[in-house]
Amino acid sequence: MIMNRNFYKGIIFFLLSYLQYFLPPDLIGGKVLAFFWFLFMFGIVLISDGITEKIYKKSLLSEIRRSKKNLIAFFLISIVGGIILEGVAQWLGKLWIYPYFNTYSYPIFFIFGFGLYWLMIAESYLASKAILDYIRRGKNIVRNYYFFEPPFYKFLGIVGAILVPLSAFLMLRDYTSNGGYIFDISNSVNYKVNFIYVITIFLGTWFILESIEYFRKKTSLIKDIFHHYFNPLASILIASFILAIIMETENILHGFWRYTNWPFENIQFLNLPIMMFLAWPLHYIAFLSLFRAFSEKESDEIWKGDLIK
Repeated sequence: MIMNRNFYKGIIFFLLSYLQYFLPPDLIGGKVLAFFWFLFMFGIVLISDGITEKIYKKSLLSEIRRSKKNLIAFFLISIVGGIILEGVAQWLGKLWIYPYFNTYSYPIFFIFGFGLYWLMIAESYLASKAILDYIRRGKNIVRNYYFFEPPFYKFLGIVGAILVPLSAFLMLRDYTSNGGYIFDISNSVNYKVNFIYVITIFLGTWFILESIEYFRKKTSLIKDIFHHYFNPLASILIASFILAIIMETENILHGFWRYTNWPFENIQFLNLPIMMFLAWPLHYIAFLSLFRAFSEKESDEIWKGDLIK
């Protein structure tokens, strides 16, 4: 199968990102590692975009670049997604640190890095879904609904609206009883945060976004499952697992980021906390739901069935 140019460009950027392995130690620093991390993300974006374009005859990257409005919307949604991910898992959860950053360099990386990071997440998911749609045809657009859906999604939104602030309050209360909260993105803390609160905040956020998607008359992950279209769920599990492993090959030598405070840290896979792999699909779900809830046509392939006739 002959792929398009983006696919092959992506392979080049992806391979170039591993040149960091051959640099002398005195050249290794935050800016250098950030540069290679951006090469890696851009490579994954182009590879995934090439796969999606080949199968769907359209791609997320081309849709985003179609207008300034789409580009700005995706950038703003990415910032919100970054605040959710970092706010819950790093700022509050302390589940990873960035040893090469400080309070001044971190915001720059955050603003520009998460735009590309979430594009990588969305593109890797869409590439996986495109392949599954090609192998096993999914539904086309879901138009009908079950009688229980309106009250169900209303209830889901209420549950989410309770879970998020309650979990954040309990987490901050625990900090107060353990010496107080300290904002530090480069050093680990002695206090181990209750991991359950991290999970419930992500779940609550997802529930709220599911409700918003439904009442904005859009499909959602749960709605697709209700209507027996399981490719999105399978794609999240596949893409998150594969990308998590590939990402760590980029990180393993120099530790651009390091994991801390995960539960069951003695149970590992590839020298990484097993809980990291189990929890990783949640941030796929959260961002994809956020993107679909607050964007228009550029995200219409996120959940709905394939376009292959």
